[in-house]
Amino acid sequence: MSLADMQDAKEQVRQAVDIVELVGGYLQLRRQGRNFVGLCPWHDDSRPSMQVNPERQSFKCWVCDIGGDIFTFLMRIEGVEFREALEMLAERAGVELSQRPANQSPTDSQFERSNLLKALAWAEQQFHQALLKSPAAEPARKYLADRGINDESVEKFHIGFSPNEWEWLTKRGAAAGFSPAVLERVGCAGKRDSGGYYDRFRGRLMFSIRDVRSRPIAFGGRVLPEFAGERDAKYINSPETPLFSKSRELYALDVARDGVSREGEVVVMEGYTDVIMAHQHGIDHAVAVLGTALGEQHVPLVKRFTDTITLVLDGDEAGQRRTMDILDNLLALFIKFEIELKVLGLPEGADPCDVVVSQGSDAFRELLASSKDALTHKMDFVMQTLAQQSGASSTHDSAQAVESILATLARALPGGVSSTSSALVREQQMVGRIARQFGLADDTLRTRLKALRKSQAKPQATRPTQSAIANMTDDEEMPDESAFSSAPATKPTAWDQELIELILLQPEAMTLMSTQVSGDDATSESAKEIFQLARDLHEVGILPTYEQLMLATDDEQIKSLLVDCDERNSLRDTSDPQLRLSDLFATAARRREEARHQNQLAQLRQHKLDDDSEDEVLRKLFGDLERGQSGSSPTEG
Repeated sequence: MSLADMQDAKEQVRQAVDIVELVGGYLQLRRQGRNFVGLCPWHDDSRPSMQVNPERQSFKCWVCDIGGDIFTFLMRIEGVEFREALEMLAERAGVELSQRPANQSPTDSQFERSNLLKALAWAEQQFHQALLKSPAAEPARKYLADRGINDESVEKFHIGFSPNEWEWLTKRGAAAGFSPAVLERVGCAGKRDSGGYYDRFRGRLMFSIRDVRSRPIAFGGRVLPEFAGERDAKYINSPETPLFSKSRELYALDVARDGVSREGEVVVMEGYTDVIMAHQHGIDHAVAVLGTALGEQHVPLVKRFTDTITLVLDGDEAGQRRTMDILDNLLALFIKFEIELKVLGLPEGADPCDVVVSQGSDAFRELLASSKDALTHKMDFVMQTLAQQSGASSTHDSAQAVESILATLARALPGGVSSTSSALVREQQMVGRIARQFGLADDTLRTRLKALRKSQAKPQATRPTQSAIANMTDDEEMPDESAFSSAPATKPTAWDQELIELILLQPEAMTLMSTQVSGDDATSESAKEIFQLARDLHEVGILPTYEQLMLATDDEQIKSLLVDCDERNSLRDTSDPQLRLSDLFATAARRREEARHQNQLAQLRQHKLDDDSEDEVLRKLFGDLERGQSGSSPTEG
């Protein structure tokens, strides 16, 4: 689809959807002057800081510094990508989107997102009906009965069965209009090296993995004992597909979201049957990870519904160890995003399913109420491990424990001038708790904590293998979890903002701007991108107005910056656009000249030029200096 066609499609949807009505469907809004305000859903907001502008069809939270249009709002509030937000809003407004670009072949169109979703919905129905009706599914029905999973749960969670055949689904798919290539794209089929396709799931109980809109996006398959081969994995999940990323999804969140909202927390377990049995016994705010650890990419999903997570661990030693391996990372991650992390360790040898079935939901809720915050859990685990290894606690054991816990705290709360007041208070509380536990002075702990932070700030060549925490020594450096934090993007300078404001104020001057400035004159990547978007629109004959630029990008930060600059323009009605443009051009020219001078001076200092070239450079420098002194220097824009 061409840029112009895409702009037209977005504009149709934008004009058909009222942003006040859209945002008001999620938040309670009240009129304030010409705008509407409400409590922001992305931070603990007690005074309405979310502003909705019906004239500009924009929203902005001035505390979070988040803003945009209808597409941005829906992407953030529903946790979806742009294309899905566009389709959702088009459906809401009754706008029909073109499904196939003019240059797209029928083969390409079968891989469109909408068709892939249809294929998975069809596959889910095939598996489910096979479980209910197929004689071959008797082992699956017996397995469910033995585990205590009732018919209501089978329906609620869309549980199914895949017969132990190589082409059961692929043959049915061809008859239903879904090619083997499509089934491979969504993870239901594999391609043979010798040619042809085969069913990925065979002889397995099928668990449907759905997104928060209750649409099937993947499957998990549990092999049944009757069909298990020696090399068969007990559980397999769909591979990564255009619809599914295991590190971004949580099993059963679609059916748990109301319970999560009511309970004020989400309970994260490890297995499908754990979650199903929890819901069956009234613990309806339980979800499960999908063969991966809870991590950073789950944060946007969780934050939409709650700020509290309770991680439920299996009672075996392996489950405890798995959590210890990731706990330091989780603490740093969730403190960064202001999510409270609690941990519930079950009795040895027990899993959530066993506890719920044998003791009932009331007993399990009591266990949930007794869950500890993650740092306390870490402290208890370290002490317990040391005691088991040495038989009795000693001074050396205590020193090792303190070192390990402080290393966790150093990464969970990196400190520094950027720390928030809430983070500093939390650090004080945790240091005080360690001091009381081990009978040490606060100052001693803070000195060591500062040293650990300094050592962790050093770049690490390789990430060490995670060993038992109790065996860590004082001189071991914990790995730097740079994956959980990225370098902050360069903020737009005053000149960058002025460039954007003038593009919005005088889009018809884009031809002149293109000859006088370039994207390289801007300091921030966001300003460079907006300038390039404006040029692209201008080159295809579209005036780069505020509305067109908002439609031309899916980037939330870019849209938020456009909203900022547009709001500032509305407060500067008396300014002279032509004078502002002249100052902008003059400043850009002066900066380029200064950069050239600095480069020439560097060459002179480094003696990289021959005598004649040095003389020429000096003549130019003195000439530029004389011209500069004869005129006035433009002020910073």
